[in-house]
Order: sequence, then C-alpha cells, then structure tokens
Amino acid sequence: MRQIAIYGKGGIGKSTTTQNLVAALAEAGHTCMIIGCDPKADSTRLILNRKAQNTVMDMAREKGTVEDLELDDVLLRGFKDIKCAESG
Repeated sequence: MRQIAIYGKGGIGKSTTTQNLVAALAEAGHTCMIIGCDPKADSTRLILNRKAQNTVMDMAREKGTVEDLELDDVLLRGFKDIKCAESG
C-alpha cells in the first residue's frame, strides 16, 4: 500500500488537489481512500458530490466515544468507489 500526504497552509488548494489526484488514480484502476484532517471537513466534498460529511470527532461527540462508532458511520464511498473519511 502506498500513501500520499498533501499538506500546507490554508487556501492553497490542498483539498482540490487531493480530490483530483485521487479521482485520476481511481480512474486508472487504483483503490483509493481520502482521510481529511481539516475541521471544515471539505476534503471529500467533491468525491462524494455533496456537502461536507460529518467528521469522526463530531460523531464521537454525539455517540459518546470513538469506540461507539461503526465503520459504516464514518467511511463513505464516492466517485469510483473511493473511500472517504473526515477526522475533524
């Protein structure tokens, strides 16, 4: 498994770059996953074709602890079956 991290200061296009890169890799037949770490939770918005998904931190706050969450609660699938999670 290969991992790529994209980071930098705010407003430089990290989320857009990530989503386009992952979409291209998925188009090429690779299995991909995006884990967003931004409190705005917008790293997966375009891949999921919807507003920002709920973050793991928000869901854990609602349920009580991270241990109370199910994988299906935090991991959504989008374009080309790309797995998406937002940590918050």
